[in-house]
Amino acid sequence: MKIFRIKILGLVQGVGFRPFIYRIATKLKIKGTVENRNDGVIIEVNGTEDLIESFIDTIKAEAPPASMIESIEINILESFVEYSDFRIVKSTNISDSITEISPDIAVCDDCLNDLSSQEHRINYPFINCTNCGPRFSIIRDLPYDREKTTMQPFEMCNVCKKEYTDIADRRFHAQPVACNTCGPQYSLAENHVEISALDEIIQHTANQINSGKIVAVKGIGGFFLACDALNESAVTTLRLRKNREGKPFAVMFRNIDDARKYVTINKEEQELLQSWRRPVVLLNNIKDLAPSVGNGLHRTGIMFPYLPLHYLLFEKLNTCAIVMTSGNISSEPIIIDNEKAKLKLGPISEAVLTYNRDIFNRCDDSVTFALNEKPRIIRRSRGYVPNPVRLNFNVDGILACGSELKNTFCIGKGGQAILSQHIGDLKNLETLDFYEETIKRFEQMFRFEPKLIACDLHPDYLSTKYAEKS
Repeated sequence: MKIFRIKILGLVQGVGFRPFIYRIATKLKIKGTVENRNDGVIIEVNGTEDLIESFIDTIKAEAPPASMIESIEINILESFVEYSDFRIVKSTNISDSITEISPDIAVCDDCLNDLSSQEHRINYPFINCTNCGPRFSIIRDLPYDREKTTMQPFEMCNVCKKEYTDIADRRFHAQPVACNTCGPQYSLAENHVEISALDEIIQHTANQINSGKIVAVKGIGGFFLACDALNESAVTTLRLRKNREGKPFAVMFRNIDDARKYVTINKEEQELLQSWRRPVVLLNNIKDLAPSVGNGLHRTGIMFPYLPLHYLLFEKLNTCAIVMTSGNISSEPIIIDNEKAKLKLGPISEAVLTYNRDIFNRCDDSVTFALNEKPRIIRRSRGYVPNPVRLNFNVDGILACGSELKNTFCIGKGGQAILSQHIGDLKNLETLDFYEETIKRFEQMFRFEPKLIACDLHPDYLSTKYAEKS
């Protein structure tokens, strides 16, 4: 018997990795500990070399679906410690090294089933588990624990706490775990009246869309504006009020069968649409939605529901497709603040749907398409950020400030390029504030200090001006 220290790097926080390790270790009768640290997942176990080899093989073969293992480092420790059981120990923060932060993950099928079967979560619009739910949008710092997210103000009820502490439960150490009793709640502002009962909120929101009106809804990474995608009058009104003349709108379909009536979907496109990332996918039209959705373009950006709220809303809607566009005034960042949404989106919409949990990192929808049987990313944001791009050379300490239009910046951390979410066009103060705020947050979360700054040579770009003053 020896004592092994195993260090696992990659996307291994916020994806149910520690309870997964616990279950594997218990099954193989391995004793030791597993710990989340800001530099990775650390496992210390007693065992023989053959047993540890089997343990590692099982980890690689059965890792949680949203996880991505970058590397596994195994060392034999000189000082032997004999463990009596296998335990998950408290997370620690020990250096400037970091592990990956999970992107936000679309609600899983198990949670959708719980919406109608778990008594304390019947129709609960924030249902989640270790395999799904908000991640990047709510995290403030590493390691990924509840007190370092915007779920910190919500104290778990006894039922949720029991699930959270039960290793056999799917919600074991799911940091955003909540229910109808203890979690965040939606509120609807309609005609200067606040509605707080969820059934009424869903019905009123659906009624507005069914009658050709526009609603503003707080999603996972910011507010979006929605209306019936088959109602030309509603779509035209949205264009006019949002000051969006020519750009196409993205559309959310109820399901793939409804989508196939309007667009072609091949195997690669279907995999993208139904992946846990749930991006917008550009697809070829075969039947028109409201003409103003695409303004004559032969392709439409399509996505499927990714929040429990979307599923609850579609149950009450008469339409199979709704326009889903960023909740902002043209050229400004997507809005995340409740009061600002009421002030700026209230005049655009007939109702504003908010909830009482903060969005810390705003994040628009990602936009993709499939070409030559491979997924291609046009706009990398929700569902992808902050997953790094792995490189075969060292880029540590480099800050790439990005362009003026469709801005995204990038930081270098060892052999990883960590891109920001879509920032937008750096042409106004609001977007510049978002840009500078996000750089500061990436520096904090990823323990990053710029040593070399790269920027465009154009002297008037705001990204260039930021680089010159930094």
